[in-house]
Amino acid sequence: MAAAKTTIGINFKDLAANLTGNLVLPEDKAYEETRQLWNQRVDKRPAALVRCSCAEDVIHAVNWTRSHGLPLSVRGGGHDFGGRSLCDGGVVIDCSHMRAVSVDPERRSATVQGGATIGDLIVAAQKHGLATTTGTISSVGLGGLTLGGGYGPLLGKFGLVADNLLSAQVVTADGRLLTADAKEHPDLYWALRGGGGNFGVMVSMEYRLHPITQVLSGLLLYSLDQARAVLRHYNEFIQTGPDELTIQPGFIRLPDLGTALFLSPTYCGPLDQGERTLKPLRSFAKPLTDQIKAIAYEELVYSIDSLAPRGRRYFIQTQSLPGLRDETISELIDQARRFSSPLSLLSIHHFHGAASRMSISDTAFGVRQDHLMVEIVAAWESQSAKGDDDHVQWATGCSRKLAPHALPGGYVNLLDVAEPERIPAAFGTNYARLLEVKRIYDPADVFRSTIGHIPAP
Repeated sequence: MAAAKTTIGINFKDLAANLTGNLVLPEDKAYEETRQLWNQRVDKRPAALVRCSCAEDVIHAVNWTRSHGLPLSVRGGGHDFGGRSLCDGGVVIDCSHMRAVSVDPERRSATVQGGATIGDLIVAAQKHGLATTTGTISSVGLGGLTLGGGYGPLLGKFGLVADNLLSAQVVTADGRLLTADAKEHPDLYWALRGGGGNFGVMVSMEYRLHPITQVLSGLLLYSLDQARAVLRHYNEFIQTGPDELTIQPGFIRLPDLGTALFLSPTYCGPLDQGERTLKPLRSFAKPLTDQIKAIAYEELVYSIDSLAPRGRRYFIQTQSLPGLRDETISELIDQARRFSSPLSLLSIHHFHGAASRMSISDTAFGVRQDHLMVEIVAAWESQSAKGDDDHVQWATGCSRKLAPHALPGGYVNLLDVAEPERIPAAFGTNYARLLEVKRIYDPADVFRSTIGHIPAP
């Protein structure tokens, strides 16, 4: 893309005229609300937001924006904490109203529009006794989650969200609508599964579904005094755990208990077998609270929304650990004691099983060995320059402390905009192939405001 032009003198009427959806400009009443993301800390002012209602709207918006030399960004669910889905002075292709879901119970698949959320898909699929790997917050957009890989509580059995993508319809930088799957444009299909938003706008995605209605899940809570022993036991326990069991540990601050360690297991096999599998974990160290029970998968997806609601201020860092050693356990406990806000948390995603057995070359996702992805979430509500700095410094400090023990790179969806140097390492041996796909589908780097940005060669 050529250097961005000023929007002074540009007439947006011809952009609006051919839309089925609607165009939102800075002078419109809806502008302030429309430009808000999940993270209140993001404060960007686009020149226009195109609220698309169909693939044709996306095609028109891409072609118009490219022809006028303006920056372009793509918004799906709006959960990108770094704000890359908005671009200052540019055009936002906003797919957040494109949320239709169609389930084919015979094929065990679901087709969703580009702005559909985790909750949209799971609510529709559960009506047929089906589900697929998803993240843990219901309002997260499936498109962005897939493009980064997509950790979730079922990945041990069914792989990442990206591993369950069967096909996608994509609007590329030159305005073409392509179908990407194992037979058509397989290079693009490969890149969409964990390679970031570098190649186009996914306007429709088809996912593989699995027969799941209930899971065994809930929280085990422990005091900080118990944390060291529990995490040592956890690290040993997961070495021999079955694919059906994924256990997410972390630290949160609770009104009655103060800062506490949690273990959040999810078992997606037969419930009686799950009870037997979890017994050694539940009986260890006498948890303060044991909330594990059989629940609908839909309920699980919505169960922790309250920990990360829309409208707070967030700053996130990430490091992926090959396991928990004494020094990393000590560091995690120390950082939990230092939470800069009672709303902050540490969430550790358990990567194993089916997700680890995929070959590194099968998809663009860059890490296929067993690991624990540490999500360092600074969260707060009041705005002040000094206050914001304190929270950012806590998160970056925690990341720096864990870095010497971590795998190279990090989770693409959670890399900050100020960390572009970590992107090649995050993609690992797939980076060179991603550069080639970028050269084919976006040689002018139209899609540069995105997670895991790869510059055009």
